[in-house]
Formats: sequence, structure tokens, C-alpha cells
Amino acid sequence: MVVGATGPSAYFRDDEDRITWIRHFVRILDLYGWSCVIVCQLTTHLHVMLDVPDESLPAGMHRLNTAYGKGFNGRHDRLGNLVRARYWSTRVRNDAQLKAAFRYVARNPTRAGMCERPEDWRWSSFATSCGLADTFPFVNAACVLAVLDAAASTPAQALIGLV
Repeated sequence: MVVGATGPSAYFRDDEDRITWIRHFVRILDLYGWSCVIVCQLTTHLHVMLDVPDESLPAGMHRLNTAYGKGFNGRHDRLGNLVRARYWSTRVRNDAQLKAAFRYVARNPTRAGMCERPEDWRWSSFATSCGLADTFPFVNAACVLAVLDAAASTPAQALIGLV
């Protein structure tokens, strides 16, 4: 599943916002039993690929967006909904879609001109999945590595080759 959230302006104004969102996100992962394949925070939005074992996505996203939005508003002396539109999601149905979605999320910061290589973006779990960092210990890209036959190479080689 791919989920994006968009705010009317900056969804993340600084590192504290990003870390706060990650804390809320990890709580939601634990509460609902979701698995995160990849996450990437930009400035005005984010992308997440999740393995959701049931029909809990709407409830979990509501809880996440409400908690983060209230905290964001309080911290930045802001009123109103932070997220103006419902998140977008689609179910990944085959290996080709899985690889394409993972590639899209990982490449987002480079396409936005925020970094030169996907593994360089500090607010993406891509480097963690490649084994180049340990910043996002809650991600698990095993499903992507499985379709890449990563046994023939290291996770970094396989994922960087895909992206």
C-alpha cells in the first residue's frame, strides 16, 4: 500500500516536526500491527509503503493525522486542519507494482532536487533498507528484496540497482 499526505503548505517545517511525526507513526505501526516497507518525508508531503494486514488503514491514518496535526498546530501557533485532503492509497497487486512503488518513493527527494542520490536523503528510510544507515529501524524492505533475488548481492547493491 502506498500512502501520501499533503498539507496546504509545509507539512514539516523543521527536524523537530519530522521526528515528532516519526514518533507518532511508530506508535501507529505498533498499535495496528502494520509493517513499513519505506517512508520518505519531503517538505509538503510524505510517502509511505505499508503492509496493512486488515482494514485498519482509515482508522490508523485518522489517528496519525489528528495527533500530528494537533501537535503541529500547537507548536506553530496555527489553526485549522493541517491535512486538507484525504490521504491517497492504492493496493500493490504484483511484483512489478511493488518495485515501481518502492522506486518512486525512494527517488522522490532526488526528483525534488533535495539530494543527489536517494540514499543521501536523511528523511527517507532508503539508506536504512540498504544497510547504509540505522536511522529507521522500524522499516522492513524484505518484500522488495525478495522479488529482487537479493541473495545474489547485498541489500545495498540490489536496492540501489532497482532505484
